[in-house]
Amino acid sequence: MKNRMTKFLIAFALSFGFFACDSEDGGTEALANLPLVEVSADGYTDIITANLKTVLSIDTTVAAESEQEGLLLMREEELLAHDTYSLFADLYDVRIFSNITRSESTHAAAVLTLLDLFGIEDPATGIAGEYNNETLQALYDEVSEKGKLSVEEALKAGAFIEEADIKDLEDLMAETENEDILLVYDNLQRGSRNHLRAFVRVLSTYGVVYQPTVLSDDHFNEIINSDTERGNGCLNDYQNKYRNRKGNGNGWN
Repeated sequence: MKNRMTKFLIAFALSFGFFACDSEDGGTEALANLPLVEVSADGYTDIITANLKTVLSIDTTVAAESEQEGLLLMREEELLAHDTYSLFADLYDVRIFSNITRSESTHAAAVLTLLDLFGIEDPATGIAGEYNNETLQALYDEVSEKGKLSVEEALKAGAFIEEADIKDLEDLMAETENEDILLVYDNLQRGSRNHLRAFVRVLSTYGVVYQPTVLSDDHFNEIINSDTERGNGCLNDYQNKYRNRKGNGNGWN
């Protein structure tokens, strides 16, 4: 009876975010294994924002200026992906667009969680297809127009956006050691790799072989030829991977 009650209390506390990182061993272990992503059979990857808020640090230092700039970029970049796929979902009856639109809304929410954590003002305009970042505005204008030409062009635009996300996240991860930021970026990148695989797979059903334009051929092929990343994106998985990469001197690239 006592064991059953303990399990119930841990589950209850996790669901309401009561455990902090310095909880007793049982709570810490449960917290470290709390799932942060949900991956569908087709690779669509949602971030579980409520769980993410639970595992992020309570005592967080102020983000450096470069980290703040990176977060502002990723917030609007994830919104760009959402807005682009939502536009294409209205134009074409192809399930991938509506499914990844939903996923991208959780990605944008994950970055917003970090902005709130660091007290950074949200750059989102609240208007689909409009961004403060001029480079992203130009990108949206270009890919949305190309995607209107045909479903194949829309799918290629989706793959291109995911390539750009992967590259930008790699660059930003190499510039920070903040574990809250790295945790979110790590899971965003997992989602982008899964979504890139999904777009390339659907393109193949239209007889189109997608050629990368952002990532190197080797990096692109490594992603495409590997399986959908399932897992749960938990804190424990991230910490083990982060320590291994630091220990091997390989960085995040």
